[in-house]
Amino acid sequence: MTCVAPTVAEALGLRELRDAIGEPMPEIVADLADAERLAILAPDALGEFAFGLWRDQMPYLRSLCEWRHVTLRSVMPSITPVNFATMISGTDLEGHGIRAKELDFQCKTLFDLLREVGRASAGFGQPGYTGSDLLARCSDVGATAPLNDDAAVEAVTLRVAEEHRPDFVIVQLGSTDDHFHKFGPSSPLVLPKLREMDQRLERMASDLTAQGYAVSMLSDHGQHDTGNPDHPGSHGTDSDEDCLVPCTWVG
Repeated sequence: MTCVAPTVAEALGLRELRDAIGEPMPEIVADLADAERLAILAPDALGEFAFGLWRDQMPYLRSLCEWRHVTLRSVMPSITPVNFATMISGTDLEGHGIRAKELDFQCKTLFDLLREVGRASAGFGQPGYTGSDLLARCSDVGATAPLNDDAAVEAVTLRVAEEHRPDFVIVQLGSTDDHFHKFGPSSPLVLPKLREMDQRLERMASDLTAQGYAVSMLSDHGQHDTGNPDHPGSHGTDSDEDCLVPCTWVG
């Protein structure tokens, strides 16, 4: 996960993030280096474990991963605010200080690098989620969706991207995490939401690329099955189920 921000910075021609502990991923930089703008679409908790189980139910994401795919590892603890903060800073919890979405960064981020050269960023998410309370709050033209629904996040993201053309966009799509917590990532009950997410990613990527964005798709962390019927899915550990996430891209 620490490689995401350095990769974005290099692809967009920004200076290095001084506090980053990751390095740019050359295979992604090579494909996206000509992009004027870049977007990250992040379906929350869709790790390699769940993707491996249900990839045939997600034909769009599967097709992209068959073409271009790297596996990333979440930083600890493998929870949402920590890892979204890592995506835009290139460092871990000790470096960025974001244990909770209401906190402020103690290091430079991609948002700061863009501001320094007169460029803009945008973050998006549902009300009360990390995409809203951290990413939208700390970026330049980010916005909170009017409803607790990924369809609303999709709509506001595409509208703001078209109206303001921010150079960097990062979007939290939170419903996958919610459903994995409710049913467990290996339950067939998550399939309608995964099919819906796959279609949403295809629509958003198509719209954003038409606007001149290169688009990367990755998650912040995964989830594991707990065996507890009262709380079937969880995350936060250093297990592969919680930490390994797929990353793919299109430009």
